[in-house]
Amino acid sequence: MRDAIRFVESKVDWILKQKTKIQAQSTLFAPESCFRTRFHKLAITKGNTDKVYNRVGNGVIQIFIPDRVNHEQPKVQEFIKNTLIDVMRWEAKVYLPKRLKELADKHGFKYENVSIKNASTRWGSCSSVNNINLNLHLMRVPEHLIDYVLLHELAHTVVKNHGEKFWLLLEHCYPNARKADKEMNNYRTQTF
Repeated sequence: MRDAIRFVESKVDWILKQKTKIQAQSTLFAPESCFRTRFHKLAITKGNTDKVYNRVGNGVIQIFIPDRVNHEQPKVQEFIKNTLIDVMRWEAKVYLPKRLKELADKHGFKYENVSIKNASTRWGSCSSVNNINLNLHLMRVPEHLIDYVLLHELAHTVVKNHGEKFWLLLEHCYPNARKADKEMNNYRTQTF
């Protein structure tokens, strides 16, 4: 027990740095938050209401919070996050399959099915039988990067690895693909 305590005490600085890093990575939604999806922007309003609720329409995800309720409460944050996920799922189902088909037709790719997922680590994937999975969080990235991810997965319908043939094919369809690949590192698949 003493050894364990000594070990933890010797790592206090590291533990505190890791805690700060984790807290900085999680999104805290507040009235001044600037969060956008492909087709909507988030607006949080505190006011004279008796419960937390949402209204989505006309390009706005409106969250209403009673004046007496702190927006930082975990239940409020969870409500906002679930609302955003629902909106992004709807947007992704409307936009991504259509855009995938447009790009596939334009570049001569064939795929089987497309699914929208709330994946924690990948923007997309292509199965051995050419089923394509796409992350609903794509609705938070710029349009040119959405196209990059879609073409990346379509290229996997032809080349199943990330070798030189894959990159040549992808560069043919999406010039500067490696630059876009690096740019995707500025985004996380899970923002919260």
